[in-house]
Amino acid sequence: MRTSVSLDEIRSAVRRGQRMAFLYGRERVVADFYMLAHAKKTGAFVVVAWCHEPVKAWRHFRYARIFDLEPIGPIDQYRPDFDPCDAQIRTIDCLGYAPQRRHS
Repeated sequence: MRTSVSLDEIRSAVRRGQRMAFLYGRERVVADFYMLAHAKKTGAFVVVAWCHEPVKAWRHFRYARIFDLEPIGPIDQYRPDFDPCDAQIRTIDCLGYAPQRRHS
């Protein structure tokens, strides 16, 4: 049986800079949680994370599809390519610093 996850658990993982393991659909994922956000178009809560398993890549995860969340440990090395400025989402919590828009 899958265990649901609270927004408080997600926010805590982001604030602490945690690497987490969880089920997403039928997929087991290990990822570093960088940001909790709100999608402007759909209204969905999303987690922005750097994935280690199954594929190394930046991904957005819908909060409602995350189950069986368990901490693995702290993020061991922060990604220098993390950019919290995404026009399609509104930041709720972000790892390390408040997002700022870049001016061209």
